[in-house]
Amino acid sequence: MGVRRGDAGDRVCVAVDLEGYGQRTDEGQERAQDGLVALLDAVWADAVGATGVHRQPNGDGEVALLGPGIGAEVVVPVLRALEGGLRAANRRGEPGERLRLRVAAHVGPGRPARNGFAGGGVVRCCRVLGSRTLREQLRDTPGADLAVALSEPVFAATRAALRDREFRRVLVSEPAKAFRSWVWLHVGPPLPAVPGRTGERSAPQGADMHIEIADGGLVGTVVQARELHGGLTLWRSP
Repeated sequence: MGVRRGDAGDRVCVAVDLEGYGQRTDEGQERAQDGLVALLDAVWADAVGATGVHRQPNGDGEVALLGPGIGAEVVVPVLRALEGGLRAANRRGEPGERLRLRVAAHVGPGRPARNGFAGGGVVRCCRVLGSRTLREQLRDTPGADLAVALSEPVFAATRAALRDREFRRVLVSEPAKAFRSWVWLHVGPPLPAVPGRTGERSAPQGADMHIEIADGGLVGTVVQARELHGGLTLWRSP
């Protein structure tokens, strides 16, 4: 049977990953997968509907590519549903099986392909998701269940419904692959994602922060691997 090819063009990509999955028992991993899938099913049904998203599961995470014509503004209800769903799931669950998520969102070229998704926008989103910096931000904030990294175009489309002061702007740079991108990071209390509110404008925070991606990260335009490799190093300009 032939593979259904996706429409070319820019699409919203949202990638998520569970913290500490490999440290769980085999049974704990299954329960974590059950909890994650239930959460994401509810999030996507609420935000875009079942027909508005292509989903690529990978055990402890997922890469989702939204349908053509769905704008980056949808990331706001997605984040709100993720935060609320995580809070509810962790209230019901056992303390040792708490779900904590890293999330990255970008809008750029992407389409369904034979063995996953193809497109530079998908690769960019997954590079940020798998970065050492995003992992460390969540690890170093034990009271948080959600760490979020938004690309510049996603943040520009959603900032009217978010509080700018809760985000930190950092530069992702990978000289070996000529890759540079500003992203906006948030880790901490629930995101105040209220539809239609006017964002609190502020000067970019952490604009002197830079991130270098170690060679060996995700390469290519098709997301096929079950794990993302490579890391980022955060440093300040002199």
